[in-house]
Amino acid sequence: MKQLTTNWNNALTALHTTITPDTERPLTPYGDSLTPADLGTIPEGDLPPGLPAWMRSDEPWAARQGSTAADKRATITVQIPEDQRPF
Repeated sequence: MKQLTTNWNNALTALHTTITPDTERPLTPYGDSLTPADLGTIPEGDLPPGLPAWMRSDEPWAARQGSTAADKRATITVQIPEDQRPF
């Protein structure tokens, strides 16, 4: 996770000097790991049209499976949360 956040911070720093946001705000880099405050809901308009509501929910619906790191990278199980199922 630290490597991921370091890479993101490097990219955000480069982008911060290039992109002019609608609302000016200071750049706040990530720490060594993500916090609950970092995990916001993605606005519906930023997702593809027709995406099922359960994919937009905060409930977990995908998990990596496998006994090795390579297996986990190659295997994702998707399960619709019970309260989001149509029937």
